[in-house]
Amino acid sequence: MKIEKVQFANVRYNPELGAFETLVKIHDHGQTFSYPAQVAASLHTEYGIIVRGLAQAARNAHRNAAGKTRLHHAVSFRTAVADASQNSLLTRLLGHAAA
Repeated sequence: MKIEKVQFANVRYNPELGAFETLVKIHDHGQTFSYPAQVAASLHTEYGIIVRGLAQAARNAHRNAAGKTRLHHAVSFRTAVADASQNSLLTRLLGHAAA
């Protein structure tokens, strides 16, 4: 498993739990998965510590998600069209001369 990118936005503080929460997107082998993550910390904790904790929580969820339910993002329409056009019959028959 090679995680290419970890991405999150809208980190919020939940005072009831005393924790920071967000939805973390993990890009792994060209696919994107999302996991809810939280890290217990006080409101005045350094942002770097919070970010590392949230990223680690998402990595752990991703590593342990085999066979479990998780949010998998579909490939964007633009990417799907580009892939399809590269593999079109005309391109395969005539090579790059058709383009």
